[in-house]
Amino acid sequence: MTNSLEQIQKLRAKAEASMHKTTQLQKTSAQLEATLSRKENQKVIEKSLKK
Repeated sequence: MTNSLEQIQKLRAKAEASMHKTTQLQKTSAQLEATLSRKENQKVIEKSLKK
């Protein structure tokens, strides 16, 4: 029974680590998208000011 409990605990730890990594990847992806969006908006603003 302790073997099963240990396996469950290991799997839970792996699942939590995976969820943490997924959250970090989503956060990083959102930050990249925001940065790209700001740069694109800046280019549009610069073009509109040149006219």
